[in-house]
Amino acid sequence: MNRDMHAPIVLIVDEHRESRDTMRTILAPDGFEILEADSLDSALAALNQKSPDIVILDFNLGGSNAVELVESMRQRLPNTPVISVTEQRDTRVLVQAMRRGIYDYLIKPINANDLRLSISQALEEKRLKDELRLLKGQLEERTTLFTRMGNSDKVQVLVRLLEKIAPTPFTVLIEGESGAGKELVARAIHDMSKVSGGSFVAVDCGAIPESLFESELFGYAKGAFTGATANKVGFFEAADDGTLFLDEICNLSYTSQQKLLRAIEERKVQRLGTTSSRPVKVRIIAASNRSLEKDVENRLFRVDLLHRLKEVSVKVPALRERQEDIAYLANRFLDEFKEQLGLNCTGISRPAMALLMNDYSWPGNVRELRNVMRQAALTCEDGQPVLPEHLPIAVAGPPRPSAVPEPETSFDLEAESLADIIKRHSLELERQIIEQTLKEANGNKVVAAKRLRIDYKTLHRKRKTLGLS
Repeated sequence: MNRDMHAPIVLIVDEHRESRDTMRTILAPDGFEILEADSLDSALAALNQKSPDIVILDFNLGGSNAVELVESMRQRLPNTPVISVTEQRDTRVLVQAMRRGIYDYLIKPINANDLRLSISQALEEKRLKDELRLLKGQLEERTTLFTRMGNSDKVQVLVRLLEKIAPTPFTVLIEGESGAGKELVARAIHDMSKVSGGSFVAVDCGAIPESLFESELFGYAKGAFTGATANKVGFFEAADDGTLFLDEICNLSYTSQQKLLRAIEERKVQRLGTTSSRPVKVRIIAASNRSLEKDVENRLFRVDLLHRLKEVSVKVPALRERQEDIAYLANRFLDEFKEQLGLNCTGISRPAMALLMNDYSWPGNVRELRNVMRQAALTCEDGQPVLPEHLPIAVAGPPRPSAVPEPETSFDLEAESLADIIKRHSLELERQIIEQTLKEANGNKVVAAKRLRIDYKTLHRKRKTLGLS
């Protein structure tokens, strides 16, 4: 029998133990992993634990037909074939079963050869459908990514990598600058994956206060705390049978990282106010706009969580690294805003395009380019092309890296020792670096501490020591 990544999982749903034992005896020698359920409730519980490759269902379970289970199966596992078994041949029941999407219909007592043949054919049809769905998804996502990101060599390399990663169950860490398209890449991985039929739940880790982290990710029960007037499903449960995208995970506090690590390792979550855990089947994709390895070195990020997240890594190239995509994206954004706003720009002039492609480093990446073209579309004269003066970057010019002024190098060896001179100049340089970083962060000490790769308390202590207000 054909086996891909694992032994095929068969769920047998029949209230009669004798029938289940008979089918287990027939199938066990073929290497199947067999799950059993004697009721609709236990069958639905089994679906929460594992995803079967095929279901064998007594269509007259408990004295009534199993339409409820079939409908649930179709919602959760649309490509999983269901083989119905019944004690008597009833044309009405047969028609009803086929209308519900039942793959095959067998009469009890079960003939071993008939059962094996039906399962073999159903699994082969499922395999072909899964391959077709995957290829279709890859083709659609390849086209989508090329449409949204461009067709440069770097984008083509990225797309080929995503096509290899997406079908696997591995956790993915996406690294890249803000605005480079990390969420777009995460959605492409989801859409080409085996859980594409499930939800894609995106979470901005920087927007969740530490005090609300558990309730947001894991949910809570009614009455768990003041204000909990109803049960709440957390992000993990919302992404069950799908993908959970943890954007800018570098912003999580150390305490929150520990709680997240446990959930990822166990694939179980416990709502606040409850005593039991719930299993979840979730594909985890995380993203960061800075190096988590450096955060680990500076004790801002847990090394064990990094290893869990970085089973596979993807680097999204910055816009300045794929210059040939700038012209394509600029024209696409301009066409989008022309249609959206009912404008009549005639395109982008050569001087304006030269400014976009050669004279600017795009620190905000694709997001910034989109904003620039929106303003250009609004300020461009009707029936005229976009000119350099229509681009907000034309006035500001390309951003330049900030430079810290060098400290004075005057010294007097008769008045000071070498050690004192070095210490004085080191403190002055440190003061200037911290002062300028705080200025660039608009006084936000949390942001400044992260840029300096020190913790908040260290920054606060250094500000007092160096006399910075």
